[in-house]
Amino acid sequence: KSSDSSKSTGLSNLSLEEHPAEKQRGVAETETRTASSRAAGENLFAAKKKKEAPRRRWKLGLVPTTFLICSVLGAGYGYYVWRELNPPAPPRITQRPATPPPTPITTPAPPPLVATLTPPVAPVPPASSAAAPAEPAPPKAEAAPQKTAVAAHPASKPFSRPRTSKPADLHIERAQEADTLSTTLLDAYQAYQRGDYVSAEQGYRNVLGKDAHNRDALLGLGAIAQRQGQDETAQYYFRQVLLLDPRDPVAAGALSAYDMSGDDTESQLKQMLADQPRSGALNYALGNLYAGQSRWAEAQQAYFNARSAEPANAQFTYNLAISLDHLGQGKQALPYYQQALQLDPSGTAGFDHAQAQQRLNELSAAGR
Repeated sequence: KSSDSSKSTGLSNLSLEEHPAEKQRGVAETETRTASSRAAGENLFAAKKKKEAPRRRWKLGLVPTTFLICSVLGAGYGYYVWRELNPPAPPRITQRPATPPPTPITTPAPPPLVATLTPPVAPVPPASSAAAPAEPAPPKAEAAPQKTAVAAHPASKPFSRPRTSKPADLHIERAQEADTLSTTLLDAYQAYQRGDYVSAEQGYRNVLGKDAHNRDALLGLGAIAQRQGQDETAQYYFRQVLLLDPRDPVAAGALSAYDMSGDDTESQLKQMLADQPRSGALNYALGNLYAGQSRWAEAQQAYFNARSAEPANAQFTYNLAISLDHLGQGKQALPYYQQALQLDPSGTAGFDHAQAQQRLNELSAAGR
């Protein structure tokens, strides 16, 4: 029994020892697991580091910050100044009649202008032009009575008697000749106003037979030739007037109607108007030039100036009404249509009275 117990006691004190190879393997596995855990931790930390990108903070000094703020403010102020100096173009507004007609679709267009080749002022009343040829030369008129007085009386009494009737007869004779010329011009002008161009032409030719440089007769013949469509003849007479006075407004205005092609005519008319701003003929010619180019606002102003210079001229008044009508200002054109018809009762001014009256009726009905 004691031996059994000693055996059992000896066995109980015995223990198993690991084999060296197994021990090394365990150490290797432990180190491998440790390395794997460390690598996994490093990878996880690297991934987390990549996800959280670093934030960059701009750190500007006081001077750069001040410069940047000043640049922004300066750019804004410069843009504001530019906008003030270059404002946007206003929207184009088409003028419309103050009172539209009741049937705007079927309302006819304004009647045509007076023919641009018609001179603004045909022959004028000859009272002023007849004074020049009727006025005697002062030296001759004074010399004649002195010679007659000395020859008729002794030297002792040179001033005892009044002048004889011979100088008076000479003066009366010249006045009669001037009166005859004035009467002929007046008769020719009245025939022109009536539309009797045959009698008017004969009268003007009679005047030229006595005074080849008579302005009114030359203008009258030019106007008659123009009315009859004889443009070359009309230009000849108007040029004859310009030879006498290169700045004659009526002749220059009438000739400008034959050349409406370029800016030269406009500049020439404006240069002449600078010296003669109150010339109705030049303003009328400029208005015709603008109307031919559909520049109705400028034409209206030129026609208004022409009519202001000659309020009794039916042509100026009628074309002013036409220009206002084209601008859509029918209410303002209405009284000028009425005045044009009243100023031309005989219908010889060159515009169609029937068309003018029809347009007048339409505008009157639209204004009711």
